[in-house]
Parts: sequence; structure tokens; C-alpha cells
Amino acid sequence: MDVEKIRKISVIAFIVVGLACIFVEKANAPKEYTGVGEGLYDNINVRILAKRNSKGEVRISDVKYTHGDTPEIADPAIGQLITRLKSTQDISKLDIVAGASYSSEGFITAIEDAISKVE
Repeated sequence: MDVEKIRKISVIAFIVVGLACIFVEKANAPKEYTGVGEGLYDNINVRILAKRNSKGEVRISDVKYTHGDTPEIADPAIGQLITRLKSTQDISKLDIVAGASYSSEGFITAIEDAISKVE
């Protein structure tokens, strides 16, 4: 083989390997899942970015939510729950926040619903 053929084959091989790496990375990236729970006045809707690790455990990287409850009460409570969830990665470690029990329960139910959909 001459040098030009080897060079062309090498370039094609690098391109193919690079594209394969991109597809593998995208396949392993967290995906978005949604869940719903019942708050005091309205539903609490969550969107999580999550994936399963090599041990099959769900790992949550981001949480977004909307609700129809009183913002001054629900938002701080849900914020505490999100912080706890991200730090522990364990839904069983989430407790009801005093003064916002319906919002807390609804948020936890919504997270459980979303987690149940993680592939």
C-alpha cells in the first residue's frame, strides 16, 4: 500500500470512531421524565433529568417543577426537597416539610411517578 491510501483509511477510521463516540455519549446521557402529584390546590408537575447507572440505580441530575399551590409556602418547601434529593439521590430520605405538608406530599409523589418511568 502506498502512503496516500494509508492516510485516507486512517482519516476515515478516525471519523468513524469519533461518530461512534458521539452516539455512545448521547445514548448514555440523562433523559427527561415527567411526574404528577396532587398538591393542596392543584397538581404538582415535575420534570427530571435522570438515568440509571451501571448498578441500575436512578441518578437525578436536574429537577424542574410547576404547581398551583401558594408560592410563598410551596416553593421553599419544594426547594428543600430538591436539595435533599440531589444530595442523597434517595427518595426515601425525603420528609414532609412542616407547614407545607400537602405540597411536600404532592412533590414526593410526582418525583416517585417520574422515577418509575426511568428506563
